[in-house]
Amino acid sequence: MIVPRIALAAAAFFPVVVAAQSPAPREAPHHIVVGSTDEDYLRYLQVTGLADLYPWSIREFSQPELARLAVAKGSHPWSGKGDFVDAPSRRSFTILPVNAVFRFNSAFPYGSNDGAVWAGRGLTSALDLGFAFRAGPLSGTFNPIVFSAQNRAFALQANGSTNPFADPLFPAAVDRPQRFGTGAYSRVDPGESTVRLDLFGLAAMENYPYVLGGNAPGFPHAFIGTSTPAPIWIGRIHARVIWGELEQSAYSPVRGTSYYSSTLETGTKRFATGLAAVFQPRGIDGLELGGARFFHALWPKEGIPRSYFSKAFGAVFKIGQITPPESPAGPDAGVDDNQLASFFARWVFPKSGVEVYGEYGREDHNYDRRDLAQEPDHSRTYGLGIRKVVSVDSAHLTAFRAEMINYEEPTLARNRGEGGIYIHGTLRQGHTNRGQLLGSDAGVGSGGGSVIAWDRYNRHGGISISWTRTIREQAGTFFTNGVTGTHTNDVQHALTFSRARHVGKGELTTGVTMVHELNRDLQADAWNMNLLVGFRLGHLRSSR
Repeated sequence: MIVPRIALAAAAFFPVVVAAQSPAPREAPHHIVVGSTDEDYLRYLQVTGLADLYPWSIREFSQPELARLAVAKGSHPWSGKGDFVDAPSRRSFTILPVNAVFRFNSAFPYGSNDGAVWAGRGLTSALDLGFAFRAGPLSGTFNPIVFSAQNRAFALQANGSTNPFADPLFPAAVDRPQRFGTGAYSRVDPGESTVRLDLFGLAAMENYPYVLGGNAPGFPHAFIGTSTPAPIWIGRIHARVIWGELEQSAYSPVRGTSYYSSTLETGTKRFATGLAAVFQPRGIDGLELGGARFFHALWPKEGIPRSYFSKAFGAVFKIGQITPPESPAGPDAGVDDNQLASFFARWVFPKSGVEVYGEYGREDHNYDRRDLAQEPDHSRTYGLGIRKVVSVDSAHLTAFRAEMINYEEPTLARNRGEGGIYIHGTLRQGHTNRGQLLGSDAGVGSGGGSVIAWDRYNRHGGISISWTRTIREQAGTFFTNGVTGTHTNDVQHALTFSRARHVGKGELTTGVTMVHELNRDLQADAWNMNLLVGFRLGHLRSSR
């Protein structure tokens, strides 16, 4: 009998998708931040066939998983550079690189997919450092980050609320401040820190992930899942279940105690649980099929009931949900839960250097099968992406990538009220942690985004040129009264040029982004310049 490998972990932090081993020496980072340039680069190496066909839809990667993604030395441009020095072994200790990053926004806040960091107007400085270790089945990463945003004043969009910093369109339904107060905003955050244990065997979207990504601060959680894809007769399966605690910002619409008190005071903290699973069909190399569910639930004063730990395995349709007697909000507790769910797929073709992927997500349950068949796009979102490596050898790698997400309100909105993406009526923090979205940072309610990028790597570093379009806000009443408006879409266009340069054992990164926002805050056009300078000092590793 084949025993599946399961990973057990505690106090892990997010921010929220095989070639035969070569006898030659291999190398891979000991830690990769979700959404970073290093992750981008390693993903390209997999698309070219240099790294193993390992599932990419469940991240972040552990050291054992990164060891499986190791590539042969001398086979790629960054061989021996940066983090590509050796591969994690069963016993190792690594001082992770020290990263210092400075961001500057000239007119308004801009930046996403950078974890705990919130880059307001003016200068934002961030520093992270730490270590990673592995001792047989035990492995871990300690990588805290500290940042400080100058947070200079800029015009806020009127929201009709007593809290001027709250979200402009949904001030009472989401914890997503326009600005974090009037002074400097600083935090120390655990970052992507994890401790995990692999015992005997028991242990998709990138820029716009719908359920969980690298945009928000991490949250403390425990998980259990397969440490590597477990073989079953028809293929392999890789899965993870998490349980944790989410926090709100100081500018959340929720006030009162930390736990559920009433429908007016639902609690400043929430219980979070989720499930993600990836299936690799036998005989179809490079294909990943998967799904994910994520729940925000009320935090009862009496403590977490046992039923909360199986929420991720509950009924798919609302009619099939049974409210447990210990639920704090009574018979409608199932309605009070904020659930997100998605199905995703990824297919890598190493011989062609191509990867395609997509995701279809829902913010809400369907009531039953008839409701699903009748209105499949109620509170829906979908995303598509592609990567193509144009050329690769030991000295150069050239590639392009494109990705999009769309959750604009469909025409069904005229017949059935749409709740909107990432917002919720009872748990009024929405799909956020400490004021930032856990998923795609393209907006809330109705929105979307797209990016097209060209990347070029060589032995000295790399350059990237990208164009991003983001639909930040949408408003209007044409579907109810026929009245048209000229400022009903707030759309950003951003052109970015960035460069990474290896300097000794370090790396210097510079970047400039010009942002032109049409109808900013549903009013006039605006420009912003975003400048970035970062330096990473290389790591030290112990003998093994």
